[in-house]
Amino acid sequence: MPSATVHGFDDVWTSEDPTRLAATVSPFRVQGAGSLQLALRSGATGVRALYTPPGPLDLRPYKELRLWTWATRGGDGTANRPFALELGYTDAGDLPGEEHRWYIPVNRARVWEQHAFGIAADRRAQVTGMWLRALTDTPVTVRLDELLAVDEHPLTDLEHGLTALLGGLPLPGVTALAVQPAAFAATTLVTAHNTLLRAGNELALSDRAARHRVTSAVHDQPAGTTTLTIAPGLAQAAASGVTISVVAPVVAEEEPLRPPGATPDPAILLTLTDQREEPERGWNVAQRDSFRPRGPMTVCSVRPPARPVLAEYQILPASGDRDQSLALREAILARVGIDTGLRVNGTVLPVRTLLPPPLDQRVRGFPAPVYLHVGTRVETGERAEYPWVRSGSVLSGPLLGPFPPGSDEPPPPPAPEDQEGIVLRL
Repeated sequence: MPSATVHGFDDVWTSEDPTRLAATVSPFRVQGAGSLQLALRSGATGVRALYTPPGPLDLRPYKELRLWTWATRGGDGTANRPFALELGYTDAGDLPGEEHRWYIPVNRARVWEQHAFGIAADRRAQVTGMWLRALTDTPVTVRLDELLAVDEHPLTDLEHGLTALLGGLPLPGVTALAVQPAAFAATTLVTAHNTLLRAGNELALSDRAARHRVTSAVHDQPAGTTTLTIAPGLAQAAASGVTISVVAPVVAEEEPLRPPGATPDPAILLTLTDQREEPERGWNVAQRDSFRPRGPMTVCSVRPPARPVLAEYQILPASGDRDQSLALREAILARVGIDTGLRVNGTVLPVRTLLPPPLDQRVRGFPAPVYLHVGTRVETGERAEYPWVRSGSVLSGPLLGPFPPGSDEPPPPPAPEDQEGIVLRL
């Protein structure tokens, strides 16, 4: 899986001392029902908010943690803007003195930001507890949301995000239909007469996640019923209140194409038509993250700039019923657009729809797809850990050089260092 939610912050973490570090759930959030709000008060330094997962977490499939933050003041580790919080965890296999903790930066006050923390070199097979520890006595309020574990594969993750976004689009006339109770091993489902139901439909039963393909549909208008034939043992709808719905699965097309009849009806056909570098979005700044203590020093991880990439998709609603096809197109236009973007691994990717090809390049009668551009990025190098240099000094002094050959002059005494110079604070 590209990512897993470690904690959504819909539930509060437990503060060790609520009088100095108050923990509540705030309605201001990035995702879900709320965010964790920590109010640091005078004397808060060292106080933690704790979270114990229901069972040990295996984070080995993931290389980094991602976390959204919002704070009332900035914090970048400088003297004037110290870090306010650190994120840490413990693993059941930790050796004495082994630590997993990172400072949480705040680049801009009162703005939601997503930060990454590299965990690829840390022990993480059995994470038994996590914490957020206050690092300052200066009053500040910090909100946190959507803590994710991520192993990024940009194009795969993007396509999974599109599939999740376009899956489950509503279809008029074939949603939440009541069915008659069926025997355990029945091969048919009986519902009220409905000519929109047909062979090739993919069904979802309200009491289970599995999908079932309809192989035939018999409409009996005098009896007022429609009988759907599906695979043996799948029509177990004996529980009262169970309903069926026709769904339009997202089918990613790839050569060789599926044989005729293999694609459900209706379906949303998703085709990757282009992927290329997009230098207009810029990528010439090295990435720094994962600020953490290493003995007396603070270190950070540095990576080369991520390369911006553009992926172009063709989205084609395919249905034997015109109303269903139009309903799918309306739902796609409502869900996908420049104002919403596409959430992938907690990051909102830029999205925009495109004009179709010119009229002289189109085939008459061929259904018009939705053409979509999605911007993502591809990492070009792994993290490397370096000491985090906060300041550097350049001092000046008289230039001393050797006297000309054959000179009888004695060597001059050492010149005093001139303490006037340049101090660069980063």
